Amino acid sequence: MEYVEQNLYYHNDKEQSTDNLHPFEQLTEKNVYEVIRVKEGIPLFLEDHLLRFRTSALYVGNPLTDSDNTLISRLYQLINKNSAFDQNIKLIWNKDIGLLAFFTKSFYPPRSYYQSGIKTTLLNLEREDPNIKLQREEYQKTVLAKREKTGAYEVLLVDQEDNLTEGSRSNLFIVKGDKLYTSPAKNVLLGIVRSKVVDICRQQQIDIIEQKIPVSELNTIDGAFISGTGNDILPIASINNIALESIKNPIILTIMREYYRLVNQYIVSKKGFKR
Repeated sequence: MEYVEQNLYYHNDKEQSTDNLHPFEQLTEKNVYEVIRVKEGIPLFLEDHLLRFRTSALYVGNPLTDSDNTLISRLYQLINKNSAFDQNIKLIWNKDIGLLAFFTKSFYPPRSYYQSGIKTTLLNLEREDPNIKLQREEYQKTVLAKREKTGAYEVLLVDQEDNLTEGSRSNLFIVKGDKLYTSPAKNVLLGIVRSKVVDICRQQQIDIIEQKIPVSELNTIDGAFISGTGNDILPIASINNIALESIKNPIILTIMREYYRLVNQYIVSKKGFKR
């Protein structure tokens, strides 16, 4: 069952009380979904999220029927009517019941995680159709069990060739020397924050290389971080028993600084366009 918070949600174009969760009880196991972070009342990078959401729906043969303008208006109404200004919105598109838009349980890393870095662990697991956001219950259970067993904040996935691919809920970046490495786009979920990192690297003239990252080379890297809707840019302090000084790495610090600047610019640009 989904975590549905606040007072109201939308089922298609109908406003519903969170006292009535009947539509959620009808959800099948696999649904196209999207998670959007709302910060200061602004859904961050909303246009990018809707494009990915629409692409995922088209991929599974169930294209969205509402226009972007309709969805944008509905999401701003959801934010304003709930007076919820710092929380994640989740969209679920199901062929039988349509579209659900609601505030969901949200966890944002404390400031100390950005100052000290996070603990991560490895897991031999590959996501089916990595470019598409589909809910998979068994996958989620496996990842959660690994996090609870190890106490890691994030689980880094390893493919059958013993290469790192991505985080269970994030994209992964590795620093080696003066270059940044990340898995090829075809092998991972194309995260919205990931795309912003790529843009920042181009602007800051940081070499970013898409290639496979062997687990055997982790002892030679200089730093690492994950990116994601709820994480922003989060430095990694350790991968299994390998300690990293990611919080001191100039490339990672530059990317963190520029990403926060980009977020602030986006919020300011949308403040006057609330619907």
